[in-house]
Amino acid sequence: MIVAAALALLLGVLFIGRPISRLAAKARRVGTGDLSGPLDLHQRDELGELASEINLMCERLSDERGARESATEQLRHADRLTTVGKLASGIAHELGTPLNVVSGRARLIRDREVDGNEAIESARIVAEQADRMTALIRQLLDFARPRALQKAPVNITSLAARVAELVQTIAKKTQVAVTVPDHDDTFVVEADDGQLHQVVTNLVVNAIHAMPDGGTVTIGAGIVDHTPPPHVERTDTRWLALAIRDTGTGMDDETKRRIFEPFFTTKQVGDGTGLGLSVSWGIVREHGGWIDVASSPGNGSTFTVYLPVGIA
Repeated sequence: MIVAAALALLLGVLFIGRPISRLAAKARRVGTGDLSGPLDLHQRDELGELASEINLMCERLSDERGARESATEQLRHADRLTTVGKLASGIAHELGTPLNVVSGRARLIRDREVDGNEAIESARIVAEQADRMTALIRQLLDFARPRALQKAPVNITSLAARVAELVQTIAKKTQVAVTVPDHDDTFVVEADDGQLHQVVTNLVVNAIHAMPDGGTVTIGAGIVDHTPPPHVERTDTRWLALAIRDTGTGMDDETKRRIFEPFFTTKQVGDGTGLGLSVSWGIVREHGGWIDVASSPGNGSTFTVYLPVGIA
Protein backbone atom coordinates (compact mmCIF):
# COMPACT_ATOMS: atom_id res chain seq x y z
CA MET A 1 0.00 0.00 0.00
CA ILE A 2 2.87 2.37 0.87
CA VAL A 3 4.61 1.65 -2.44
CA ALA A 4 1.34 2.12 -4.34
CA ALA A 5 0.66 5.42 -2.57
CA ALA A 6 4.19 6.68 -3.26
CA LEU A 7 3.90 5.63 -6.89
CA ALA A 8 0.50 7.36 -7.23
CA LEU A 9 1.93 10.53 -5.66
CA LEU A 10 4.94 10.48 -7.98
CA LEU A 11 2.77 9.94 -11.04
CA GLY A 12 0.40 12.66 -9.86
CA VAL A 13 3.25 15.15 -9.55
CA LEU A 14 4.75 14.21 -12.93
CA PHE A 15 1.58 14.03 -14.99
CA ILE A 16 -0.76 16.43 -13.19
CA GLY A 17 1.02 18.68 -10.68
CA ARG A 18 3.89 19.91 -12.87
CA PRO A 19 1.78 20.37 -16.04
CA ILE A 20 -0.82 22.34 -14.08
CA SER A 21 1.94 24.52 -12.59
CA ARG A 22 3.30 25.19 -16.08
CA LEU A 23 -0.20 25.94 -17.36
CA ALA A 24 -0.75 28.38 -14.48
CA ALA A 25 2.60 30.08 -15.16
CA LYS A 26 1.73 30.39 -18.85
CA ALA A 27 -1.67 31.88 -17.97
CA ARG A 28 0.00 34.45 -15.71
CA ARG A 29 2.39 35.45 -18.53
CA VAL A 30 -0.52 35.82 -20.94
CA GLY A 31 -2.30 37.97 -18.36
CA THR A 32 0.69 40.37 -18.35
CA GLY A 33 0.69 40.54 -22.17
CA ASP A 34 3.59 38.13 -22.78
CA LEU A 35 2.47 35.89 -25.64
CA SER A 36 5.91 34.45 -26.44
CA GLY A 37 7.19 30.95 -25.73
CA PRO A 38 4.76 28.18 -26.72
CA LEU A 39 3.96 25.67 -23.99
CA ASP A 40 4.74 22.04 -24.88
CA LEU A 41 3.72 19.47 -22.26
CA HIS A 42 4.58 16.37 -24.35
CA GLN A 43 1.29 14.82 -23.20
CA ARG A 44 -1.62 13.43 -25.17
CA ASP A 45 -4.25 13.87 -22.51
CA GLU A 46 -6.65 16.66 -21.55
CA LEU A 47 -3.83 18.81 -20.13
CA GLY A 48 -1.83 18.47 -23.34
CA GLU A 49 -4.90 19.42 -25.35
CA LEU A 50 -5.44 22.46 -23.07
CA ALA A 51 -1.80 23.52 -23.62
CA SER A 52 -2.28 23.28 -27.42
CA GLU A 53 -5.41 25.43 -27.22
CA ILE A 54 -3.56 28.03 -25.13
CA ASN A 55 -0.73 28.10 -27.68
CA LEU A 56 -3.25 28.55 -30.51
CA MET A 57 -4.98 31.34 -28.56
CA CYS A 58 -1.63 33.11 -28.05
CA GLU A 59 -0.86 32.89 -31.77
CA ARG A 60 -4.22 34.44 -32.63
CA LEU A 61 -3.81 37.15 -30.00
CA SER A 62 -0.34 37.92 -31.33
CA ASP A 63 -1.65 38.24 -34.89
CA GLU A 64 -4.49 40.49 -33.74
CA ARG A 65 -2.09 42.61 -31.70
CA GLY A 66 0.13 43.09 -34.74
CA ALA A 67 -2.86 44.04 -36.90
CA ARG A 68 -4.11 46.47 -34.25
CA GLU A 69 -0.70 48.11 -33.88
CA SER A 70 -0.42 48.45 -37.65
CA ALA A 71 -3.90 50.00 -37.89
CA THR A 72 -3.12 52.36 -35.00
CA GLU A 73 0.07 53.55 -36.66
CA GLN A 74 -1.79 54.08 -39.95
CA LEU A 75 -4.38 56.21 -38.14
CA ARG A 76 -1.63 58.25 -36.51
CA HIS A 77 0.10 58.75 -39.83
CA ALA A 78 -3.19 59.80 -41.41
CA ASP A 79 -3.66 62.30 -38.61
CA ARG A 80 -0.12 63.65 -39.16
CA LEU A 81 -0.87 64.13 -42.86
CA THR A 82 -4.12 65.94 -41.98
CA THR A 83 -2.16 68.31 -39.77
CA VAL A 84 0.43 68.75 -42.53
CA GLY A 85 -2.40 69.83 -44.83
CA LYS A 86 -3.46 72.45 -42.30
CA LEU A 87 0.10 73.73 -41.95
CA ALA A 88 0.92 73.60 -45.66
CA SER A 89 -1.26 76.55 -46.65
CA GLY A 90 0.39 78.74 -44.06
CA ILE A 91 3.87 77.63 -45.08
CA ALA A 92 3.04 78.20 -48.77
CA HIS A 93 2.08 81.76 -47.89
CA GLU A 94 5.23 82.13 -45.78
CA LEU A 95 7.41 81.04 -48.74
CA GLY A 96 6.09 83.88 -50.88
CA THR A 97 8.29 86.61 -49.38
CA PRO A 98 11.65 84.79 -49.55
CA LEU A 99 10.83 83.58 -53.08
CA ASN A 100 10.24 87.17 -54.19
CA VAL A 101 13.51 88.24 -52.58
CA VAL A 102 15.44 85.40 -54.24
CA SER A 103 13.85 86.10 -57.62
CA GLY A 104 14.52 89.84 -57.42
CA ARG A 105 18.14 89.49 -56.32
CA ALA A 106 18.85 86.78 -58.88
CA ARG A 107 17.54 89.03 -61.69
CA LEU A 108 19.77 91.88 -60.50
CA ILE A 109 22.81 89.63 -60.68
CA ARG A 110 21.73 88.16 -64.06
CA ASP A 111 21.20 91.59 -65.64
CA ARG A 112 24.51 92.87 -64.21
CA GLU A 113 22.71 95.69 -62.45
CA VAL A 114 24.92 95.06 -59.41
CA ASP A 115 28.60 94.24 -59.27
CA GLY A 116 31.44 94.00 -56.81
CA ASN A 117 30.37 94.10 -53.17
CA GLU A 118 26.72 94.64 -54.11
CA ALA A 119 26.72 91.41 -56.12
CA ILE A 120 28.31 89.56 -53.21
CA GLU A 121 25.67 90.97 -50.85
CA SER A 122 22.87 89.95 -53.22
CA ALA A 123 24.28 86.42 -53.44
CA ARG A 124 24.45 86.27 -49.62
CA ILE A 125 20.79 87.31 -49.36
CA VAL A 126 19.78 84.68 -51.95
CA ALA A 127 21.58 81.95 -49.96
CA GLU A 128 20.08 83.18 -46.67
CA GLN A 129 16.52 83.14 -48.03
CA ALA A 130 17.05 79.73 -49.65
CA ASP A 131 18.18 78.36 -46.27
CA ARG A 132 15.07 79.85 -44.67
CA MET A 133 12.78 78.14 -47.21
CA THR A 134 14.65 74.85 -46.83
CA ALA A 135 14.21 74.97 -43.05
CA LEU A 136 10.46 75.57 -43.36
CA ILE A 137 10.00 72.68 -45.77
CA ARG A 138 12.22 70.34 -43.71
CA GLN A 139 10.13 71.03 -40.59
CA LEU A 140 6.99 70.00 -42.44
CA LEU A 141 8.56 66.88 -43.94
CA ASP A 142 10.03 65.78 -40.60
CA PHE A 143 6.62 66.07 -38.99
CA ALA A 144 4.90 64.08 -41.77
CA ARG A 145 7.50 61.31 -42.05
CA PRO A 146 6.45 57.99 -40.42
CA ARG A 147 8.91 56.62 -37.88
CA ALA A 148 9.26 53.63 -35.58
CA LEU A 149 8.40 54.05 -31.90
CA GLN A 150 11.56 54.89 -30.00
CA LYS A 151 11.53 56.29 -26.48
CA ALA A 152 14.33 58.55 -25.27
CA PRO A 153 14.73 61.54 -22.93
CA VAL A 154 12.63 64.45 -24.26
CA ASN A 155 12.83 67.99 -22.90
CA ILE A 156 9.26 69.29 -22.85
CA THR A 157 10.22 72.98 -23.04
CA SER A 158 12.39 72.37 -26.12
CA LEU A 159 9.55 70.39 -27.70
CA ALA A 160 7.11 73.25 -27.05
CA ALA A 161 9.49 75.71 -28.74
CA ARG A 162 9.77 73.46 -31.83
CA VAL A 163 5.99 73.15 -32.07
CA ALA A 164 5.56 76.93 -31.80
CA GLU A 165 8.06 77.39 -34.64
CA LEU A 166 6.21 74.84 -36.81
CA VAL A 167 2.77 76.43 -36.36
CA GLN A 168 3.85 80.09 -36.48
CA THR A 169 2.78 80.48 -40.11
CA ILE A 170 -0.87 79.57 -39.55
CA ALA A 171 -0.84 81.38 -36.22
CA LYS A 172 0.24 84.64 -37.82
CA LYS A 173 -2.35 84.18 -40.56
CA THR A 174 -5.16 84.27 -37.97
CA GLN A 175 -3.44 86.84 -35.73
CA VAL A 176 -2.79 84.34 -32.93
CA ALA A 177 0.23 84.69 -30.65
CA VAL A 178 1.83 81.48 -29.35
CA THR A 179 3.90 81.76 -26.16
CA VAL A 180 6.14 78.98 -24.82
CA PRO A 181 7.67 78.27 -21.39
CA ASP A 182 11.26 79.21 -20.59
CA HIS A 183 13.78 76.46 -21.25
CA ASP A 184 14.19 74.17 -18.24
CA ASP A 185 16.51 71.15 -18.22
CA THR A 186 14.56 69.51 -15.40
CA PHE A 187 11.37 69.10 -17.44
CA VAL A 188 12.35 65.79 -19.06
CA VAL A 189 10.26 62.69 -19.75
CA GLU A 190 10.93 59.29 -21.30
CA ALA A 191 8.93 59.43 -24.52
CA ASP A 192 8.88 59.05 -28.28
CA ASP A 193 9.78 62.53 -29.51
CA GLY A 194 7.89 62.26 -32.80
CA GLN A 195 4.67 61.02 -31.20
CA LEU A 196 4.76 63.59 -28.41
CA HIS A 197 5.46 66.29 -31.02
CA GLN A 198 2.32 65.12 -32.84
CA VAL A 199 0.23 65.40 -29.65
CA VAL A 200 1.35 68.93 -28.81
CA THR A 201 1.04 70.08 -32.43
CA ASN A 202 -2.53 68.74 -32.59
CA LEU A 203 -3.49 70.56 -29.41
CA VAL A 204 -1.90 73.86 -30.48
CA VAL A 205 -3.42 73.73 -33.99
CA ASN A 206 -6.86 73.03 -32.48
CA ALA A 207 -6.37 75.99 -30.13
CA ILE A 208 -5.50 78.26 -33.08
CA HIS A 209 -8.61 77.12 -34.96
CA ALA A 210 -10.73 77.90 -31.88
CA MET A 211 -9.75 81.58 -32.24
CA PRO A 212 -10.80 82.67 -35.76
CA ASP A 213 -10.67 86.33 -34.71
CA GLY A 214 -7.23 86.12 -33.11
CA GLY A 215 -6.07 85.53 -29.57
CA THR A 216 -3.32 83.86 -27.55
CA VAL A 217 -2.17 80.27 -27.12
CA THR A 218 -0.09 79.80 -23.98
CA ILE A 219 1.99 76.65 -23.52
CA GLY A 220 2.98 76.09 -19.91
CA ALA A 221 4.95 73.34 -18.17
CA GLY A 222 5.52 72.32 -14.58
CA ILE A 223 5.90 69.49 -12.08
CA VAL A 224 2.68 68.89 -10.14
CA ASP A 225 1.33 66.58 -7.45
CA HIS A 226 -1.77 64.87 -8.80
CA THR A 227 -3.66 61.64 -8.16
CA PRO A 228 -4.20 59.96 -11.54
CA PRO A 229 -7.72 59.03 -12.65
CA PRO A 230 -8.86 55.39 -12.18
CA HIS A 231 -8.19 54.42 -15.82
CA VAL A 232 -4.47 55.24 -15.42
CA GLU A 233 -2.95 52.14 -13.85
CA ARG A 234 -0.11 53.89 -12.06
CA THR A 235 0.52 54.89 -8.47
CA ASP A 236 2.67 57.95 -9.29
CA THR A 237 1.73 61.15 -7.50
CA ARG A 238 4.18 63.51 -9.25
CA TRP A 239 3.64 64.32 -12.92
CA LEU A 240 5.00 66.61 -15.58
CA ALA A 241 2.05 68.72 -16.73
CA LEU A 242 2.09 70.41 -20.14
CA ALA A 243 -0.85 72.80 -20.49
CA ILE A 244 -2.10 74.38 -23.74
CA ARG A 245 -4.45 77.29 -23.02
CA ASP A 246 -6.38 79.33 -25.56
CA THR A 247 -8.67 82.35 -25.40
CA GLY A 248 -11.11 80.89 -27.90
CA THR A 249 -14.77 79.97 -28.02
CA GLY A 250 -14.64 77.20 -25.41
CA MET A 251 -16.82 74.08 -25.20
CA ASP A 252 -20.01 73.02 -23.48
CA ASP A 253 -20.24 69.95 -21.20
CA GLU A 254 -21.60 67.65 -23.94
CA THR A 255 -18.70 68.50 -26.27
CA LYS A 256 -16.16 67.98 -23.48
CA ARG A 257 -17.67 64.57 -22.72
CA ARG A 258 -17.21 63.40 -26.32
CA ILE A 259 -14.10 65.35 -27.31
CA PHE A 260 -11.77 62.29 -27.33
CA GLU A 261 -14.13 60.01 -29.23
CA PRO A 262 -12.80 58.88 -32.66
CA PHE A 263 -14.31 60.84 -35.57
CA PHE A 264 -16.14 63.27 -33.27
CA THR A 265 -15.68 66.84 -34.48
CA THR A 266 -17.41 70.18 -34.12
CA LYS A 267 -15.89 71.51 -37.36
CA GLN A 268 -17.62 71.83 -40.71
CA VAL A 269 -17.58 68.85 -43.06
CA GLY A 270 -14.20 68.73 -44.78
CA ASP A 271 -12.45 70.85 -42.13
CA GLY A 272 -11.52 68.02 -39.79
CA THR A 273 -11.43 64.22 -39.48
CA GLY A 274 -12.20 63.99 -35.77
CA LEU A 275 -9.09 61.85 -35.27
CA GLY A 276 -6.64 64.37 -33.83
CA LEU A 277 -7.69 64.34 -30.17
CA SER A 278 -8.48 60.61 -30.22
CA VAL A 279 -5.01 59.83 -31.58
CA SER A 280 -3.42 62.23 -29.08
CA TRP A 281 -5.27 60.54 -26.22
CA GLY A 282 -4.02 57.10 -27.32
CA ILE A 283 -0.41 58.29 -27.60
CA VAL A 284 -0.43 59.86 -24.14
CA ARG A 285 -2.04 56.76 -22.61
CA GLU A 286 0.69 54.58 -24.15
CA HIS A 287 3.22 56.84 -22.42
CA GLY A 288 1.58 56.17 -19.05
CA GLY A 289 -0.28 59.48 -18.77
CA TRP A 290 -3.58 61.12 -19.64
CA ILE A 291 -5.08 64.33 -21.02
CA ASP A 292 -7.40 66.55 -18.98
CA VAL A 293 -9.58 69.33 -20.40
CA ALA A 294 -11.12 72.37 -18.74
CA SER A 295 -13.41 74.61 -20.77
CA SER A 296 -16.64 76.56 -20.78
CA PRO A 297 -18.44 78.46 -23.56
CA GLY A 298 -16.85 81.85 -24.20
CA ASN A 299 -13.96 81.29 -21.78
CA GLY A 300 -11.48 79.33 -23.86
CA SER A 301 -10.08 75.85 -23.22
CA THR A 302 -7.12 74.32 -21.43
CA PHE A 303 -5.82 70.89 -22.42
CA THR A 304 -3.31 69.49 -19.92
CA VAL A 305 -1.09 66.54 -20.80
CA TYR A 306 0.13 64.60 -17.76
CA LEU A 307 3.24 62.45 -18.21
CA PRO A 308 5.35 60.43 -15.76
CA VAL A 309 8.28 62.49 -14.48
CA GLY A 310 11.89 61.67 -15.28
CA ILE A 311 13.73 58.87 -17.06
CA ALA A 312 12.71 55.24 -16.76
